[in-house]
Amino acid sequence: MQWMEFFYGMVTATEVAYYAYIYSVVSADHYQKVTSYCRSITLVSTTVAAVLGQLLVSLAELSYFYLNAISLASLSLAFLASFFLPMPKKSMFFHKNHIPEIPQGTMGQDTMSNAPSISEQPSCQEDKDVVKSSVISRTLPECQSDKHQCHMLVQLCKDLKECYCTKKLLYWSLWWALATAGYNQIVNYIQVLWDDRAPSQNYEIYNGAVEAAATFLSSVTSMAVGYVKINWDLSGELALGIFSAVDAGSLFLMHFTTNIWACYASYLVFKSCYMLLITIST
Repeated sequence: MQWMEFFYGMVTATEVAYYAYIYSVVSADHYQKVTSYCRSITLVSTTVAAVLGQLLVSLAELSYFYLNAISLASLSLAFLASFFLPMPKKSMFFHKNHIPEIPQGTMGQDTMSNAPSISEQPSCQEDKDVVKSSVISRTLPECQSDKHQCHMLVQLCKDLKECYCTKKLLYWSLWWALATAGYNQIVNYIQVLWDDRAPSQNYEIYNGAVEAAATFLSSVTSMAVGYVKINWDLSGELALGIFSAVDAGSLFLMHFTTNIWACYASYLVFKSCYMLLITIST
């Protein structure tokens, strides 16, 4: 169990990189839609997995060992598929494509002697550009690479300070951290709560079906975010407050009720609202 939790933590951490990766391969105009697409397709696949697991256990009476084997096979395929994802052409933060400016008077005599004379100047603009870039590349100082590394670190610190001096970004990030921590706890322990309310040896359980329904509703709400024409700068805080309160109410209901169906319904509401907010936040 300890090894399983270790690797589960690693996988959960890589989700952050997965959702950040997509923004480096698409333009900013498409951020809203690709966010909803990535979140929705993840939830749809979870829905399919939950339905398949419920059917195999309930109808085929398959051992849990084979569910683990199926999971291992699908994860292996996902690992192989990751090698075919397109690589970002440039970093979102560094390595911007630009031609460094060379101050006048810094070109040495050797450089000027290597430049073509007026009579040798090319006739077309393309050839002029080639000559210009050739001259510039020969005049760049050798220490520019080291300076670039230092510039990257300085820029990263400036961006970090600027980001978290922004009140709006700060409280969205704080909500993200707290909500994600709570969500992971609930997802990992909800099965324990359901087994306490309706022990599997005494009741017919539908945990897999409920998980499938919850993730399907979550995928619908996540997809809707990509197409709803709302200014989230104005409405984001309102949505954050309303749906966070609904989530809190769902958790209280799950705690105090002894009815398994009320627990199921509360979980559906909780997960749908959380996925809606996390998509908006992203």
